[in-house]
Formats: sequence, structure tokens, C-alpha cells
Amino acid sequence: MAYRAVTPNVLETVYQPLQRGFTMSIELREPTLVWQVERLADRITQPAEHVLELAVQRYFDVMEQEAIHDETEAFWAMHEQLRGQYAGQYIAVYQGAVVDHDGDVSRLEQRIRERFGLLPVLIAPVEPAPPRELRWRGGRLEPTP
Repeated sequence: MAYRAVTPNVLETVYQPLQRGFTMSIELREPTLVWQVERLADRITQPAEHVLELAVQRYFDVMEQEAIHDETEAFWAMHEQLRGQYAGQYIAVYQGAVVDHDGDVSRLEQRIRERFGLLPVLIAPVEPAPPRELRWRGGRLEPTP
């Protein structure tokens, strides 16, 4: 990763991954962002490109968490149907749909990584029994009747 100040208010980051052989250039044109990146880089004594890499990585982390949250919501929305079809197995949910299933979670994980790479895919067990609901009452958890 190379960093250079293009103009006083523009930072450009050029990224050339070794595996893919292309260049990515990022320009920050918003003066406030440029100032924030430069100040943070000075404060943590790291190059500005490191600050940008951290910011992008954190953004992707948040996006992944949101995607897994959405997949979890989809899982629970179709849980009754899943219990009838996949009880005792593990399922993989991507974009709200079951994309694979297996009784062996390791085999399922391997297939999902081959097919989806690093994309966020929820892998969850489908228990044959319905989930227990718990309620918070006065400092302890109690099962609902």
C-alpha cells in the first residue's frame, strides 16, 4: 500500500494486491476526513495508509455483523419449517435462504468456504425441539410455561 498527498486536502491510497495484479486507488476528498486520518496517524504514530486500512477493515467487520444478524433473523423466521425438513442437521443460510445442509458441520463448513469464500454465511444447528423462551424476572431467568 502506498500513500501520498495529492493536494493539501486529498489523500490517495494505492493498493496493489500481489495475488490479483490490479491497483486500487482511494481518494479522500473531504477535508475533514483527510484531517482526521492525518491526525489519527500522527497520534498513533502509524502511516496514514494503516489508518485507512483499519477504517476499511472495521467497516467490513460491521457489514459482516449486520449480514449475520440478518441471516439469523431469517433463520428464526423459518425455524418451524426448518425443523420439519432439517431437524438434527446443520444448515447454511445466505441472503435469507438455505443454501446447503449436512449432519456433519465440518463438511458443511468446508463446502460453504469453497462456494462462498469469506462472505458472511450463517451456519446453525436445527434442533428437533422448539427453542425455549426465557424471560428476565427480578434478577434471574425463568423458562416460560
